[in-house]
Amino acid sequence: EGEGAAAAAKTVGGTVGLAVRGDVRRSSATRILVVTDGVLLNILRDDPELTEVRAVIFDEFHERGVNGDAALALCREAQRELRPELRLVVMSATLLGNDLDMDPDSGGDGDGDSAGGGGGGDRGW
Repeated sequence: EGEGAAAAAKTVGGTVGLAVRGDVRRSSATRILVVTDGVLLNILRDDPELTEVRAVIFDEFHERGVNGDAALALCREAQRELRPELRLVVMSATLLGNDLDMDPDSGGDGDGDSAGGGGGGDRGW
């Protein structure tokens, strides 16, 4: 088990990269970049269209904070206004779909007409 973890640690920056404040490990071979919500906000500030990104996955979203909420809102705006093909995935073991209302027509009132649960319907999810 320890050898597998050591081998995986040596390959960070290959197909799977990592970016945290002060430490970026990626290469031309990187296809998945794991970032913190703060790093994602910096990426969005520099490139609001996320031109080199096909999908953004928010994992453990039930551990919500201001940075994660802001990053999701900016990604959703990019998807809605600039990049309808941009895929957004919000994952949580405990968050219910109606806790995260992503329907721009509902006013965000948590009325249950939201992303999650039923796969997001026609909202591009």
